[in-house]
Amino acid sequence: MRQSRAIVLAVVLVFFGIMALSHTLISVMAHEKVGIERVTNMTTCESNNPNAIVEDGICFETLVPEAMVRLPKYGEETPVKFGVRITNQASTPYRFDLPFVLPEMLNPHGERMQISLNKNATRKVKESDIPVIMPGQSLEFLMDAKFNWYSEDCLRLVGNAIYGGIWIFWYFKPGKYQVRFTYKNQLAKKEMIILEEGRTEIDGFWTGNFMTPFVDLILG
Repeated sequence: MRQSRAIVLAVVLVFFGIMALSHTLISVMAHEKVGIERVTNMTTCESNNPNAIVEDGICFETLVPEAMVRLPKYGEETPVKFGVRITNQASTPYRFDLPFVLPEMLNPHGERMQISLNKNATRKVKESDIPVIMPGQSLEFLMDAKFNWYSEDCLRLVGNAIYGGIWIFWYFKPGKYQVRFTYKNQLAKKEMIILEEGRTEIDGFWTGNFMTPFVDLILG
């Protein structure tokens, strides 16, 4: 009788062991399926895109929506938009301090142009200045810049930078120029003066630096 009870007990234990193992395998398969769907739905940076680079799983791409720009007549000005697309291919959300994205330019001779950085005032930080980019998401940041005349013989390109400052490139003439963008940040956590919130400590910034590839900008 005892032997029969032992056999029955062993069968029951084996049955529940198989059920538990089956449940574990189903759970694992379910998690793997979710992971595959996330990868499938993730925005990726094309490896053959000559305008993009990847740093630490983040893709940075030079954006020049209008590659040809007509220069203004003396006394007038011409707006121009360019910037970067940031695609988060990592598994962690990251913030970016967009006012610290700065352009670099080459003149028609392939020489690096001198940039001037001026700042007469400081403005407070807006949420749109420090967006969080979730894994699999992209963000396009296009600068509002303009060509205007400093004097009769000096056409310059001016844009906003670094919370109340401006950047300037000098002496433009018709020709093929090249532009790219740089960014550098070493602090994952920053104390910032946020509009309507006051002084606040903000965490989650991507740390590192990037330089996107040069892209042609033809001026006529």
